[in-house]
Amino acid sequence: MRPIRTGLRGLGAVAVAGMLALAAPHTAAAEDKGGGQHGGGRPGKPKPAATQGAEAWGRNATGQLGIGTAGEERPRDTAVTVHIPEHVLSVAAGHDHGLALLTNGTVKAWGLNTSGQLGYGNPAGADTSQPEPGNVAGLGSVKAVAAGRAHSLALLGSGAVMTWGANDRGQLGDGTTVQRNRPVAVTALTGRKVTAIAAGADFSLALLADGTLRAWGDNTFGQLGTGTAGTAPEPTPVVVAGLTGVKIKAIDAGDTHSLAVTAAGGVKGWGSNQFGQVGNGNQVSPQPTPVDVLGLGGVRVKAVSGGSDFSLALLTNGRVKGWGANASGQLGDGTTTSPRLTPVDAVGLTGVKAISAGSAPAAAAGLGHSLAVAGNTVKAWGYNNYGQLGDGNLPVSSPVPVTVRTGLKDPKSVSAGMLFSLAS
Repeated sequence: MRPIRTGLRGLGAVAVAGMLALAAPHTAAAEDKGGGQHGGGRPGKPKPAATQGAEAWGRNATGQLGIGTAGEERPRDTAVTVHIPEHVLSVAAGHDHGLALLTNGTVKAWGLNTSGQLGYGNPAGADTSQPEPGNVAGLGSVKAVAAGRAHSLALLGSGAVMTWGANDRGQLGDGTTVQRNRPVAVTALTGRKVTAIAAGADFSLALLADGTLRAWGDNTFGQLGTGTAGTAPEPTPVVVAGLTGVKIKAIDAGDTHSLAVTAAGGVKGWGSNQFGQVGNGNQVSPQPTPVDVLGLGGVRVKAVSGGSDFSLALLTNGRVKGWGANASGQLGDGTTTSPRLTPVDAVGLTGVKAISAGSAPAAAAGLGHSLAVAGNTVKAWGYNNYGQLGDGNLPVSSPVPVTVRTGLKDPKSVSAGMLFSLAS
């Protein structure tokens, strides 16, 4: 099937205004990832003979592509090689920074560093933009990573969680709102085995071995799932409410909403629901208590990914469904009908192994892009104003999946940031 293309005219006046607003620089976000986006991390299976690095494409204003240079004038609409040694296990994209987990258990970071989100341990104000990947200080035995707007998380083999970067909303979970430029422990989780992590824009999630959830950080939109929404930061992990007797097996976080896959193969959503991204069939927002995602009857979900205003689900049969905002075709259903209040199929995708839903700036609310690993190829769809689809057709958006022009022979991990993309 020939890809259906959508330029600026096809997105409507509001969307066009959002796109035009992006002309000025903006500095401010798989199955193996526990979901996707800038969002979640679940330990991947080790690849002892891995020789593959990482690739990136899209916006590079703050060096978020990790290629040693930065500049608004050089977005890349096909994949370029991130300057990291080989043996990359997985990647995670924040709003303007990237992380790579290496097979030796260490983590590389690059891009914007104004809040210490790269974890180098440098004094405040140093290396505010770092286009060359460097080592996150003091980390080893890492099994998964996740990246938020300006904070980062790592899950250790011991089950402990380390965090660093912005902390104004308590998103680091260390009991304070103090910014950290090197990893600190989420002490309230000490002694509890964490199996997966996820990072929203300014909040974080952790899945425990017993199938229960903890959340901390910003709760303005009820994204912590405590049953209430409020503007006060929550710097210590709290229990996600309304899941008594429900075992969770995978998680992810959008910018301001949360998703969880149940052991039965269903999905729960909570938080911001302006575009129906929680998936309960309406746009009542906020939704501070987990609710069932409707329209998934007859299928089983294995992973989820949250974007800025939309959600994706990877089914056990290798297909993908999406719901929420769709003004740039980020749900992949061949249309720009938005919002979609119940799940629709991403067309032409089979054999999918990993998914990721990306972010868009506030000026482009309702837009976004998506990624998937399908077989041995990387697919992308949605918003493409900075070449974040990687198909060489900047700035033409696509409401159906297109093939990313990448040199990766056996991609395993994808992560969609804010206007840029990573794969390994």
